[in-house]
Amino acid sequence: MRVLIYCALLELYIPSIKIIFKKIYIIMLIINQILLMLLIFFIIPSYAAVNQPSNQNRRKVISELKKLSLEELSNVEIFNPEAQLASRKVQKLSHTAAALFVITQEDIRRAGITSIPEALRMVPGVQVARINANKWAISARGLNGLFASKLLVMIDGRSVYTPLRSEVFWDVQDLLIEDIDRIEVIRGPGASLWGANAVNGIINIITKKAKDTQNNFLITSAGNGEERAIVGVRHGGKLGDKGHYRVYGKFSEHDNFVDQHGKDQPDSWKMKRGGFRADWSANEKDNLSLQGDVYNGFVHQAIIPLGAKMPITDHTNLNGFNLLGSWQRNLVNGDMRLQAYYDYTERQELAFGEKRSTFDLDFQHRWQRNNNQEFLWGLGYRYMRDNMKNSPTWNYNPRKRQNNLFSAFVQGEFMLPEQLRLTLGSKFEHNDYTGFEYQPSIRLLWIPNDRHSIWAAISRAVRTPSRTDVDVTFQIPIPNTNKTIVGIANKNFQSENLIAYELGYRFRPSNNFLLDTTIFYNSYRNLRFVAANFTPTTIFLTNTNDMRGNIYGLEIAASWQIFDNWKLIGTYSYLDVDLRPSNNIWFFGEQAGNDPHNQASLRSLLTLPHNIELDAALYYVDNVPNQNAASYTRFDIRVGWRVEKDLNLNLGIRNLFDIQHREFGNSIGSNVIIADEVRRSSYFQLQYGFK
Repeated sequence: MRVLIYCALLELYIPSIKIIFKKIYIIMLIINQILLMLLIFFIIPSYAAVNQPSNQNRRKVISELKKLSLEELSNVEIFNPEAQLASRKVQKLSHTAAALFVITQEDIRRAGITSIPEALRMVPGVQVARINANKWAISARGLNGLFASKLLVMIDGRSVYTPLRSEVFWDVQDLLIEDIDRIEVIRGPGASLWGANAVNGIINIITKKAKDTQNNFLITSAGNGEERAIVGVRHGGKLGDKGHYRVYGKFSEHDNFVDQHGKDQPDSWKMKRGGFRADWSANEKDNLSLQGDVYNGFVHQAIIPLGAKMPITDHTNLNGFNLLGSWQRNLVNGDMRLQAYYDYTERQELAFGEKRSTFDLDFQHRWQRNNNQEFLWGLGYRYMRDNMKNSPTWNYNPRKRQNNLFSAFVQGEFMLPEQLRLTLGSKFEHNDYTGFEYQPSIRLLWIPNDRHSIWAAISRAVRTPSRTDVDVTFQIPIPNTNKTIVGIANKNFQSENLIAYELGYRFRPSNNFLLDTTIFYNSYRNLRFVAANFTPTTIFLTNTNDMRGNIYGLEIAASWQIFDNWKLIGTYSYLDVDLRPSNNIWFFGEQAGNDPHNQASLRSLLTLPHNIELDAALYYVDNVPNQNAASYTRFDIRVGWRVEKDLNLNLGIRNLFDIQHREFGNSIGSNVIIADEVRRSSYFQLQYGFK
């Protein structure tokens, strides 16, 4: 079956190969020039730096590294982190045939990050634009917007991607940031393992195990311009001889942003949150985990109700809780895992309210047949139920809805001659909107030696319809006219689909330098498009699938450990979006011009004597034409002092050289959300651990 699918895909897309290789050739020329500059300015000096005399600690570190074999050196975590997102198993970056980037807890701490969305600025190819104090537009590889529909986000495997409008509510993903172990980010499709909506990328936020968060912990943060106050407490302990647990609580209050004239806007927000995690090792084979969170809060924002003239302040109440349990058994030739979770969310906005319950069950089995063959397969079921509160202008029909999602996946990994590794797999799903969907991929990895690895992939992924795509109707009078805008539901709205071509190269010329590059070409069909039809008194709008187009780009990440106490991390990404609507008159939908062509970042992590850390980050983001957002440069700086083993003080400033700047434009949903400007902000933070 898989062979037939791949043959059909090749036959269908062979006419596009010439165009693809032409664009890849242009991008490869750019890569060659960049690599040449890196060789001149970074790699060659790094060899010299290793041989320069330094303090006793540095000589000791180098001495230990010299004792390692090449295979051991390739496993040094700082340049070869472990992750499980790309293959549903833990493996090293060098063995991953995907555009993977891992944000560690150390990266988060030393960047002075206090929220998950802001941490994603570190990732090449990910667009992070703040709309106001509590709203972000976040996507990978383009098609950004408040309702960025093609980025699947999970927390410990629990999906936080909502089927209401195909988006992520970032304002409620407010974990205790110190409990995050790492954030794994895949740019590009991962649908063959993770299913629909993992189109342009996947993010999995992985929290620490309970045994790694023992004793007591207190964090307090006060600031101006972003967070006013954050207070977090955590207690960890043992459950007998084989278990550990933790409980935590967090309160956060966030400041307003400003308009273009520097005037405060009504978009402050508050959040209260608590939760727990317990892990048990029942025996040598079985491991159990149970965790949950509960939250309550509200956000303010300036909006213009559709059909109105003047802005008002919207007060949105947010509530929810979740419970997740998992069981893993280690087998002689593999392992199996069963995970289940329940998630309840409640959101009350001006135009509508939503109550949503989700139950999810996921099973997977990994079988290592021999040293050259490994198979992974799994089954899944998800039940979703919602209850909508409509308004006179905005209506979901039916008001209550239940949906079922059945899924299965299979993947085989094969070791071939000449250090080649072939991975074939596909996800098969059945949803209540479009029925059966298949999402195959083929990946090839070549590791000629311990310094180089090259990979290529062809994948298909789909974005299935949301509740809003097929069920919403609205009727909005146009002020000062006798005309009305009427939205018509389209029960035949189809899945958007993508065929993605990727090529990646990782180069480690020395033990303290890593270069990771990726080029990609995405071909989209059936993208969401709003068609308009006119009568003398009415404008009729309908969701259709009449948009298509292509996106191609380049992503580079480089990490250089100059000395044992100084590290540089740089990223660059280029993106070009070409979308073509049909001949219909159109209103809005997926658009080119919502993403910056160029993005770059450079982070410096410097450890000074007396346990002082001096860290800086420079971000450049190109202009976003459709959103009336000019290019900007952001500079953050942080000074940290470890007073003693369990006491840390941090002082930082964000946007040091820029009083304020705009990152995105007004966003149209059930209302018009007015975009504000990001302020310069400062913070002081205390972290204290005690028994």
